[in-house]
Amino acid sequence: MNKLFYIAVLVASSTLFYACDSNKVFEENQSVDDQIWNTEDIKTFSFDVTDTISPVSLAVNLRTTVDYPYSNIYMFLYSEYPDGTAHKDTIEFLLAAADGKWYGENSGTIVSFQGYIAAGGRFAKSGTYTYKLQHAMREDDLPEIVDVGLHVETMEME
Repeated sequence: MNKLFYIAVLVASSTLFYACDSNKVFEENQSVDDQIWNTEDIKTFSFDVTDTISPVSLAVNLRTTVDYPYSNIYMFLYSEYPDGTAHKDTIEFLLAAADGKWYGENSGTIVSFQGYIAAGGRFAKSGTYTYKLQHAMREDDLPEIVDVGLHVETMEME
């Protein structure tokens, strides 16, 4: 599929926010010291999966200040599965339009984003899943990042 389609999906998904807590499988947000996310500060999220039938969505939670200097963010996503296999992806989230308007939800000086990285798939095996997020921007110290998180929820079957 073309890159424009992926960008459109990311933009649309970044404006979606939390669904019912009854569907939540896992959610954890980790703060960033002094609101400066160093590239060596890899955020790690682990959770146990027992349901391999229900479709799920996985999303990255990101909170920045309104002074975040970029309109996007690149991250490395490291995935580790119960069978020991691992995978690394590079993901990008568009955070602001060309005119500077934030796509996320503003609350004072904080902007909250939720960008989906997977939706509709199922966990292949029961066990512990670990996801790690590392910023992949060109500078080592990324300013104005408040916290980073992972949100996993089951989706309604139709």
